Amino acid sequence: MPCRILITQDIKKQIGDLPGNVRTIARQAIANLANNPRPSQSKELAGHPEHYRMHISTKYRLVWRVSENENLIEVEYIGVKSPNIYKSLGLERPD
Repeated sequence: MPCRILITQDIKKQIGDLPGNVRTIARQAIANLANNPRPSQSKELAGHPEHYRMHISTKYRLVWRVSENENLIEVEYIGVKSPNIYKSLGLERPD
């Protein structure tokens, strides 16, 4: 059974701010998560079970959380990879 995907207004704005070609790739990648919440090109974030990241292009990242209990995927960030992206999301690597 496909997972539900939660996309907040903030994430919709982040998607809208992406360049056109990246926006198309991002929308498809998010839609694909419903049937495959952990694609082979994704990586689980160290110290944060259920949180994953994936390259959308060389400069852009998609970060999401998979909740098996709720059959839900929550998109948490989509945009430019910056040095403190994970820290701003509260998902920095543990010491």
